[in-house]
Amino acid sequence: MNNEFVSIVLCTYNGIKFIEPQLSSIQKQTYGHLEIIIFDDASTDGTFEFLNEKASEDSRIQLFQNETNVGYNTNFSRACLKAKGNYIAIADQDDVWEERKIAVLVKALSEDKDNMLAHCISARFEENRKPHLRSIKLINFFTGNDARKFLLQNIISGHNILFRKEILESALPFPSTVYYDWWLVMHACSAGKIIFINEILTWHRVHENNATGGAKPKTLFFKQTVNNLSHFLEIKNLREDFYPLATSLRQHFSELDNQPFSLKLFLLIMKNASVLLAYKKKKIAWPSYLKHAMRYSKNTTLA
Repeated sequence: MNNEFVSIVLCTYNGIKFIEPQLSSIQKQTYGHLEIIIFDDASTDGTFEFLNEKASEDSRIQLFQNETNVGYNTNFSRACLKAKGNYIAIADQDDVWEERKIAVLVKALSEDKDNMLAHCISARFEENRKPHLRSIKLINFFTGNDARKFLLQNIISGHNILFRKEILESALPFPSTVYYDWWLVMHACSAGKIIFINEILTWHRVHENNATGGAKPKTLFFKQTVNNLSHFLEIKNLREDFYPLATSLRQHFSELDNQPFSLKLFLLIMKNASVLLAYKKKKIAWPSYLKHAMRYSKNTTLA
């Protein structure tokens, strides 16, 4: 029986409306050897007071609060620093977990020492509506270490993952301008491999304020991509074929600052579409590749 100590990292910000069912689902996990690290990002709606009461009732909960709002990237970075477990799971404040989630992910992650990060399926749901299960069939869920598949977007959400703490040695502190889960995925690829568990273990609540600790910034896609690629190129030990493609993409995306459309970028994306756009599951892939390559090659696309 696996007895790895797990740290569940939960970051909150003005989440009183949804925090109770999520915390309850975490407390009911069938995997018993865990701690619950909660970092509140200066909530003003009673979230911290609720959590303080719950912490007094459950010795596994360690509760912290920032004096001022620092945003979700910094908040998760601070929370991860407090984690004592060899394995770390990320929790959003407004989701609901299956009670077997940690047990299933721990078993999968521990089967091979090269497994650095495990992720599962999350099904989207809204209040008084049926879960969004249809989109699951349209995604190629990722297994392996080919970081090229994450050059244009991240297809592994933080609320779905369990990872080995050793990843943090190179990943911390999280860059302020790259989403923390994307950053962790890239470092998992550099340290070993990522595995996928084909089960719905997270129910992801969809509402108007999903970003923990403040709204996500609206940035021109090409500018955000240049920023991401610059950070990704600093990561060591990724596959050798990652660096030339990332470098070429960064160069062509940078040139979009002076033109509305880049034919060279479009051709580069199309040439590598089966890798860059591999997350899309299509019977006939090329029409989708053409659409997305065209979209990404313009300087008007919002992230």
